[in-house]
Amino acid sequence: MRDASNIADLDIITDLRHFDIFNHISDKTLSKYLSYFYFRSFKKNQCLFMQGDPRDKIFFLLDGYIMYERSSEEGTMMYLDFIKKNQMFPYVGIFQDKVYQDTAVTVTDVQLYFIQTHILEEWLKTNPKQLLSIIHKLSDILNLHQKRVQKTMTPNAQERVLHTLQFLMEDLGEKTKEGLIIPCPLTAANIAKMSGTSRETVSLLMNQLKREQIISVDAKKIHFHQPEYFKEVHQLL
Repeated sequence: MRDASNIADLDIITDLRHFDIFNHISDKTLSKYLSYFYFRSFKKNQCLFMQGDPRDKIFFLLDGYIMYERSSEEGTMMYLDFIKKNQMFPYVGIFQDKVYQDTAVTVTDVQLYFIQTHILEEWLKTNPKQLLSIIHKLSDILNLHQKRVQKTMTPNAQERVLHTLQFLMEDLGEKTKEGLIIPCPLTAANIAKMSGTSRETVSLLMNQLKREQIISVDAKKIHFHQPEYFKEVHQLL
């Protein structure tokens, strides 16, 4: 009969199997590192780390959403992004950065594991398959953000908002009977920062999309009733 600690270890291993980085690791090897993983729950609007803080932890998000923010020295918002469940973060800066490049804030209640950065990095150095997984993920992130930058370079503010909505839909959207929904609560201010435009422009366009029944918003969660509309618009622009 298994004791409670063994059952707990199996639960942690099951949780960690949701992350690509551990796909090529045996249960036996993973078990050796379980004591280095710490589970935590955080309420909405809590800060996990600040831009410039020592980069001493790597996180594995089990449930909920995290928002990344990056500002210039003058306090101007330069970057905003979201992390969804079953994602490790931050990827960028691994083996290199000594501080966090972004501020991470919980958008919802979240559950996660974390491990000390130096422990994970030393572990990665001994496992080529894990390193390859990291490289592939970094490449995917780079390609995704190159496309995002290209789409939001247009001088037309409304087009930038449409491109941002499409990006969010494809990145965070989950299928429903009526189309897609973004379970992560989003505000007009969030979308405005991502698209480099004003909150008023975002609100005007989203109200138009609501009237045309292309989207609806409930408790800051965007429902996409006609997801194909954004792909068609992208092809026309």
